[in-house]
Amino acid sequence: MLLLTAAIALSLATAMIVRAWVNEARLSAVATGTAEVPKQAVTKVLVATHGLPAGQFLQPNDLEWQDWPDNALNSSYIVSGSRSVDDLVGSVVRAAISAGEPITDDRLIKKGDRGFLSAIMAPGTRAVTVQLQQTSGLGGLVLPGDHVDVVLTAVIPSTTPNEPEHRASETVLEDIRVVAIDQKMSDMSNETVMARSATLEVTPKQAEILALVTDMGKISLTLRSIASGDEKPRTTNAKGEPVEPSVTWDNEATDLGLRPHNAPSSAEAAAKVDLVRGGETKSFEFPKAGK
Repeated sequence: MLLLTAAIALSLATAMIVRAWVNEARLSAVATGTAEVPKQAVTKVLVATHGLPAGQFLQPNDLEWQDWPDNALNSSYIVSGSRSVDDLVGSVVRAAISAGEPITDDRLIKKGDRGFLSAIMAPGTRAVTVQLQQTSGLGGLVLPGDHVDVVLTAVIPSTTPNEPEHRASETVLEDIRVVAIDQKMSDMSNETVMARSATLEVTPKQAEILALVTDMGKISLTLRSIASGDEKPRTTNAKGEPVEPSVTWDNEATDLGLRPHNAPSSAEAAAKVDLVRGGETKSFEFPKAGK
């Protein structure tokens, strides 16, 4: 009985000691977990709010300030207080920037920098500047980024002595992107520019066409609707057959001054027909149009 009593007492003592040790360990773990961790020094840097592809104009919603650990700060990052977001708005992304990636100067081309125009053009395209008439600049309504058609108006010399010269207009290029109006290469500003020249983004073949037509007559631009952005240029019909160029002659617009004075009109000229049979000629008169 003495041995049994001693064993029971020893077991109870051991259990109490183990229980006290477990409680102490639990309290120590809780205290360690809730202990305040020293805050790491951070600085706000400018980052991209979403992916920015090369050639895109920067807008205010493309950039934001984000906390960045000082021990991971790079000297090329743009930190808060050194510059504002407005200073970079209108710049062009030189190389693609991922979402959350810090903005650096070497990834951007600012307005006025050398290479700004080439950065916003699609690969394989060319920039060609054409002079515009005062009445063909669309009253300052064309902005960089708009798409236009190029219309040529030319004088067609007469082929006969009694026939006056004619004029004709033709849409020579369609869906051409405007990359600059005069010296304005960004559409971020709301100021109106009465354009005297326009720089167009074209293919090498279209550049040759523009160089030719500018010596043939007057160049006009017609503004395309944004809704027609997916519309392909008119080159073939539904069957895939080539489409003839759209040409408008002066006599389709007006009949004024298109024939010599006192010359019969087309209706009058058609009222008399000469019939020749061998060496015999007979004239037949028909009622004039409208009579």
